[in-house]
Amino acid sequence: MNMLEYEKLKYIAKYPTGKLNSNAAVEDGEYPFFTCAHEIYKINSYSYEGEYVLLGGNNANGDFPVFYYNGKFDAYQRTYLIQSINPNYKTKYLYYAIQLRLKQMQKNASGTATKYLTLPILNSINIEKYDYDIQLKMISVLEKYDLLIENNNKRIKIFEQMVEEFYREWFSRKRINNQNAGICTYYKIKDILKFIRGISYSSEEISCEDGMNLINLKNINSYGGFRRDGYKKYNGKFKKEQVVKRYDLIMGITDMTQDRRTVGSVALIPTVKFDSVISADLVLIKSKINNIYLYCLFKFGGISKYISQFANGANVLHLRPDMIKNVQIPIANNEVIELFVKNVKPVFDEIEKLNLQNENLIKQRDLLLPRLISGKLEVK
Repeated sequence: MNMLEYEKLKYIAKYPTGKLNSNAAVEDGEYPFFTCAHEIYKINSYSYEGEYVLLGGNNANGDFPVFYYNGKFDAYQRTYLIQSINPNYKTKYLYYAIQLRLKQMQKNASGTATKYLTLPILNSINIEKYDYDIQLKMISVLEKYDLLIENNNKRIKIFEQMVEEFYREWFSRKRINNQNAGICTYYKIKDILKFIRGISYSSEEISCEDGMNLINLKNINSYGGFRRDGYKKYNGKFKKEQVVKRYDLIMGITDMTQDRRTVGSVALIPTVKFDSVISADLVLIKSKINNIYLYCLFKFGGISKYISQFANGANVLHLRPDMIKNVQIPIANNEVIELFVKNVKPVFDEIEKLNLQNENLIKQRDLLLPRLISGKLEVK
């Protein structure tokens, strides 16, 4: 095998940053909006069009997100817009090569409370030098995994929309008030729900390769739902009641921004291979009511959005359960809940199957990626 050659990123690509503030995002926008979060937001206007690698330039933990996108979009002012300026390098090849530099970038990042990727760090990145046709072959191999993952994500989104439409059909305010008097009863949260807060941890307790899964705020998608790549490893103490399992319901009680995307938002615990506990940014919701119904009530019934307004804080929003204990929420009668769950649980099970498929595809792709880029695995 020939000795690999490298070229500095600064000689083969340009990487200005976006111009917008993070609060430019809207909930149901038309175009993707890339920030320093691992989730892609939405916006109603665009400033850029074309093929880019989007690299988040700051992150509290130095966990910098990287995306590939080809189309119309906009970007946050600390997001780098990387685009090849050298005809010998495909932008999508740079996307894969940069992924292998993320751990090194994390180590080199500046800052204490928030980690920053500076221009000198990006300028120093070495990119493996391959002939153009070899790059195309590598892309072809890796794209097969990405396309399967993307197709599964599209199916997941359709299933999620089905659940939302089904919930709104059954439990819309008009239907409850005008057509089905007596279908639900309003209860104070303190009378039906119990909140169990997660563990506080030190940096030493999560600086480990082995241990339990620590489910944390990063596992909560904006406005609800579970994000599967947010786990940390934890090797500290915990209480039995802080351990979570499949279909347990958790809620975010912290938000690192003022956008109220995670505070008050809920998620159902998916299938997890290892024992898992929750962090202090979350609470486990315990009740006698089915968790699938409660999840839909909070996410689609407006409860999460309403109680998020009770959170306060100058820089970081906090929601204490005591703040919402007297909030009244509508709970359907048991027969209606049972019938609703019977109809939607198979959809949740299909979503879980697709997510597990994606986990395996991502694992296979990520094992293949360094072998391809390093030249240990040749493409023909």
